[in-house]
Amino acid sequence: MYSKNLFIFFIFLSGFILNVISVQIVSSSFKDLQGALGASTEQISYVMSASLIAEVIIIPFSGWLAKLLSTRVLFLISISGFVSACIGCALSTNYFSMVLFRGFQGFFGGAMLPIMTASIYTLFDKKKIPFILSIAATFGVSSIALGPILGGFLTQYLDWRWMFLYNIPIGIILFILAFFFIDINDKQEGLFKKIDYQGIIYLAVGLISLLLFIEEGEKRDWFKSDFIFISFSIFLLSFSLFFYREYTAKNPVIDLSVFRDRNFCIGSINVIVFAITLYVPIFLLPIFLGEIKIMDPLEIGYVISAMGISWMLSGPFVGKLLQITGARIVVIIGSIFIGIGTYLQTAITVDYTFNELLFSQILKGIGAQFLWIGNQYLSLSAFSVNAIYNAAAIFNLVLRLAAAVSIAFASSLLIKWKAQFSSIIFENGMNSRIDLNLQYFNDMNIENFQENKLLFFLFSERESLIMALNKISFFSAWTALLPIILMFYIKTNKKNILY
Repeated sequence: MYSKNLFIFFIFLSGFILNVISVQIVSSSFKDLQGALGASTEQISYVMSASLIAEVIIIPFSGWLAKLLSTRVLFLISISGFVSACIGCALSTNYFSMVLFRGFQGFFGGAMLPIMTASIYTLFDKKKIPFILSIAATFGVSSIALGPILGGFLTQYLDWRWMFLYNIPIGIILFILAFFFIDINDKQEGLFKKIDYQGIIYLAVGLISLLLFIEEGEKRDWFKSDFIFISFSIFLLSFSLFFYREYTAKNPVIDLSVFRDRNFCIGSINVIVFAITLYVPIFLLPIFLGEIKIMDPLEIGYVISAMGISWMLSGPFVGKLLQITGARIVVIIGSIFIGIGTYLQTAITVDYTFNELLFSQILKGIGAQFLWIGNQYLSLSAFSVNAIYNAAAIFNLVLRLAAAVSIAFASSLLIKWKAQFSSIIFENGMNSRIDLNLQYFNDMNIENFQENKLLFFLFSERESLIMALNKISFFSAWTALLPIILMFYIKTNKKNILY
């Protein structure tokens, strides 16, 4: 029985990995996609965010859909839809079709995230869960950091279309395996007659409005734009109606009672910290490497993948440590490692080398593994089999929303602080940072440096970008320490749970 459940779990895990990689795989190949699709710099960001937006919309409904259709049917629909969307992405000839199919890719792939998470707690007994969690994090969640290097490799040595084509044979194999070997029939009869249409509409409209507010806010100067103001107003209204509906409905589409569990609430806060300390660096580091260090997609992928590789290698040790020390110690260790690793990236300069970035990336990778496994265990272990799909869906929704919000917020701060630093540097002349680099221009035989305003402006732009990146990393580093404080408020009143 254990071997069969392990095989089923690996089918779910493989689908999860395909989806996770697909979200990040384009991040190191934006320039190639921009040229191929004829998209502007602002437009090309939607190639990545379209997938995230669609994921956020489907994830909260996945627990309910698993009960409505059964886990088996939902996974079959998800993997077949995901493969079809990959074909559409590969065949896209313009920006609009690419964004459309990326949306479908995220929509169908997003449902596989809670399925995999919930299967850990439904297929295995509590003694096996720490080991299974370490497998899931080692091969699954860590693939977040491996997407960019795979995308860079395929783009540089084959063609950008292969970022999507490679999914097709793997997806077909997973569909066949799932069709013949997954026999989970947890469908709840009669649920079709109890569909909470109002809750579905309120949540979908609210999420779309929130994500439009996040994505377009900086571009449209936030509340100075009528579009942003209306989007935010619709979000507030829709979410207010949604919360009222779900707390009063007999058969809510999402059971919000999970937030009565203190450990789940703490875990949700920690997931937000995890998103800030993981997704923001993955978003910011390619900017530094591409614009400042002038690296190609493959080189950028190598740097980012250092975190993913250390994440993968530390997985088995985390599972063992959790069984020895309990999950709270694991979370604390992870927070410390992430905090130190992020803090080491608060003083980067134009002369930073791969080796200097490598150590901090490794620390963050190890810390992310510890934090993810320990926090997920504390958050979800106490739920019953009937409640776990709903809890897993909300848990993954918090992660995706936190990722989208933190990336948008970091992007806004980057633009704001870069402009401030650039203005200060340019107006005040050569400050101490620029004095240190004066020899660089002398070596290039550039005369009258202070009189060359254009060159000086470009130099100040470069320095201001680095300073803004460092400042964001500084705040991210301190955010990473929040889970340490929260561990003192964890409830430890359940038996057979390794607190």
